[in-house]
Amino acid sequence: MTEIYTVERANQFIQKNKDEVNRKFKPKHHFSAEIGWINDPNGFVYFQGEYHLFYQFYPYDSVWGPMHWGHAKTKDFVNWEHLPVALAPDMPYDKDGCFSGSAIVKDDVLWLMYTGNVEQEDGTIRQIQNMAYSKDGIHFEKIAENPVATGDILPDELVKSDFRDPKIFEKEGRYYAVVAAKHQEDIGTIVLLGSDNLIDWEFESIFLKGTPEQGIMWECPDYFNIDGNDILMMSPMRVKQKHYDFKNINSSVIMTGKVDWNTKTFTLHNMKELDHGHDFYAPQSLEDDEGRCIVIAWLHTWGRQLPSHDLKHKWAGSMTLPRQLTYKDGQLLQTILPESLQSLSKIDVDDNPISSGVLEIDINGNLLMRFGSSDDYIDFGFDKEENLVYIDRKGLKRLPKGDETWEISERKVQIQAKKLLILFDSNSIEIIVNNGEESLSSAFYIDGEHYLQNLS
Repeated sequence: MTEIYTVERANQFIQKNKDEVNRKFKPKHHFSAEIGWINDPNGFVYFQGEYHLFYQFYPYDSVWGPMHWGHAKTKDFVNWEHLPVALAPDMPYDKDGCFSGSAIVKDDVLWLMYTGNVEQEDGTIRQIQNMAYSKDGIHFEKIAENPVATGDILPDELVKSDFRDPKIFEKEGRYYAVVAAKHQEDIGTIVLLGSDNLIDWEFESIFLKGTPEQGIMWECPDYFNIDGNDILMMSPMRVKQKHYDFKNINSSVIMTGKVDWNTKTFTLHNMKELDHGHDFYAPQSLEDDEGRCIVIAWLHTWGRQLPSHDLKHKWAGSMTLPRQLTYKDGQLLQTILPESLQSLSKIDVDDNPISSGVLEIDINGNLLMRFGSSDDYIDFGFDKEENLVYIDRKGLKRLPKGDETWEISERKVQIQAKKLLILFDSNSIEIIVNNGEESLSSAFYIDGEHYLQNLS
């Protein structure tokens, strides 16, 4: 018997069962759902004076399942208000999952564009693009014209069943969406769709075609421009490792380049790993009323164990603290937002035990910090001889293992570190290096009280 999913059923389940969640490892200041599984951030948007976050969500278990869109809003990115589920897989064109997508505001109406996942009787997959809208920002209606784009509009060189994760934006009165596709040559590709009214969509171009060393599939693409710099942000799978870069089997990158809007193609100049920690995937951006480009990501990645599921805590997954992206002296910087820092308590090495908060450290030489208990901990710091900032999870009792066949317990980034901003939460650490020049984000699950020690 086919299970029937609806928004009403999901909301009723959450209200009835959310108090059964074991909150032992649940973050205090990083967003997580009230119950169930979450992954990619979706529809990250500024609407009617507040920041809205939608996300891939399966409320009924702490593992990935038929995807819904969860929904929350905030004013400071630390304190979140949970809102009713926005989308459920309840239509023929999304019956096996409302996959990732994005949001845009038009005439004070909030529009969502998302991928419907359909498993056909012959075992093949269709991934098709759909639209929904809301006038109050809470209750959403799927349009009668769905689906608005299918794999049939793609050129034959692309795999029509790998066509997902639309990120919508407006340029000079026309709406566009960058969408992930897979090339027949088994490499990642981004296509561009266009529309005048958010309902009638057409294929515009192959925006950017990858190369074999850049991964076999590019997920969750995002296009934006900062200070005249055209940027593609995405999460490629199986990028070729290079020194300390791309040690995770699935990564997140910033591609800087230039768009020719006559041919609607992106010329790549540089590709850089966005975060050098263990857990940072599917970042998505918004532009707010102040013109700030703000990015949030899933603080996990595919193929890794989640102890909160293994321990039957009835929840899995959280988000990073959002970061503002800026350019300074030709370099892209990631900084924690002032309103978030104001909402977090400042901590010191002498403040023990520690559950959450923010710590600043000026680097004067080698640094070795330990966070956790005597036999269950992570190490992090700076190696002056090699100019490496690192997070080492080998000391964890519950060391999350993944699909990687190589050693992954330690992540590093090469940089001459002068200052670290460290964000602690119940199950995560985020390190911002030199006011945003680099970052490392990692999750952990440590029993008991957490103590911070300087072992340098």
